[in-house]
Amino acid sequence: MKLVRILAMVLCACMVMGAVPALGESAEPDKAALEQKLDATYTLALNAINKEDYKTARKYLNIAFVYCDRQENPAIYADLLLKQACIDVIEGDNDTALLALDAALAVEPDLADAYLVRTQIYTAQNELEKAVKNLEKYVELTQDSSMYETVAQLYEANGNMEAAQAAYDKFAAGAGAETQEAGFQAGLYRMENRRFEEAIKAFEPYMEDETYGAGALYNLGICYMNLEDYGKAVEMFNRSEEKGGTYSGLHYNRGICNLLSEKWADAAEDFAKSIESEPFTADARYNLGICRMQNGEYEEAVKVFSELIKDGEDPANEEIQVNDAVYYFRAVCNAALGNLEDAVKDYTTCIDHGYELAQTYYQRAQVYAALGETEKQTSDLENSLKQAN
Repeated sequence: MKLVRILAMVLCACMVMGAVPALGESAEPDKAALEQKLDATYTLALNAINKEDYKTARKYLNIAFVYCDRQENPAIYADLLLKQACIDVIEGDNDTALLALDAALAVEPDLADAYLVRTQIYTAQNELEKAVKNLEKYVELTQDSSMYETVAQLYEANGNMEAAQAAYDKFAAGAGAETQEAGFQAGLYRMENRRFEEAIKAFEPYMEDETYGAGALYNLGICYMNLEDYGKAVEMFNRSEEKGGTYSGLHYNRGICNLLSEKWADAAEDFAKSIESEPFTADARYNLGICRMQNGEYEEAVKVFSELIKDGEDPANEEIQVNDAVYYFRAVCNAALGNLEDAVKDYTTCIDHGYELAQTYYQRAQVYAALGETEKQTSDLENSLKQAN
């Protein structure tokens, strides 16, 4: 976020003081002398700040307070408090900094930088609602539309994607045509808000862009996928890959689209690639097994399912969670291959785990029939009817 530079910006900013009149001119001697001392100590404090000598800066700021009349010089008085607060933040004393900022705003309610430093403090404290409120006040006072990007980031961190999108739209509107990233990011917010049709309109202008093209095409694939236009999604994923897109999830998501389109061979190819290079390994392996099964490659499917089950049972692979569906579909494949005893074992595991009982009892009954075990067949069929009611 842009907040990282706030303290340096605010600390180094200096108030413009009027020239101190020479003695004998219109100002009273005592007043002129005080103004000169204030100007000197303020300048010394700034010089120390520029050298990052905050101990010396504090000394001169404290002296400057003595020479600064709060009523006559409210802007300078508030600025002294602001700089004191910035040093407090740098030294890790946010609570004292907030007190100084409160005092500064009591003198100068429209001191924009005070709201900016508050934003930094509240962000660090993870009080994001307060951070957003203060940053919006800063934007209101300064009309600095570029800060709406940071407002959007704060809303996003707070989980309020609708507000993040609205803030980013304001940033994009003020950014101008030269800020290419603005429109692309606006599309991302719409996609994250599941406003996929709006996101598509935002990404389409970037499809041929040299910098954003591959990313836009990938995101368009995600949008069409969520809109259940799987053919269009595959087209976008293909074009993204052709442009050099190597996004983690491209193979997996394209595989899902092909699977749902019943293009088993294409889906299997994608899931095989996903297993090699993407983090969705267990799901990709399961889906690869489904594709092999649907394509009539029962032996290959059994192999995929068996290796997944074996790896899932290994304590060293805690990240692999084997769904009961893996046992169920391995049973289906084994039954198709005539491995009836193996099919019974897997169906029994599913029944023991309570998985799709009506269907599983029915399927095991068919295997028992093929084995000539009529009593077990009858029992399973009766249980299947009971579970279906």
